[in-house]
Amino acid sequence: MSITKQAIEKAITIDKQGELLLKWAKDYYKDAEYYTGKDDATALEAVAYAHGFIDAGVLLGHLKIEGYHLKEVLGK
Repeated sequence: MSITKQAIEKAITIDKQGELLLKWAKDYYKDAEYYTGKDDATALEAVAYAHGFIDAGVLLGHLKIEGYHLKEVLGK
């Protein structure tokens, strides 16, 4: 979960879509924190969704994260 937390903290939004994707990532990350130790399967699912929103934002050019492992923007 620490990789996802670091990505959220470093994310810079490029536009309104980036703001929305980052909000969803933060919301799912909070869910993951809540469920950790209570329902680990649900926690894993939530962090996977959070990171998926981050990846989508970076790949679509709506988020920028310095040093992030996905650097190529699709369609550009």
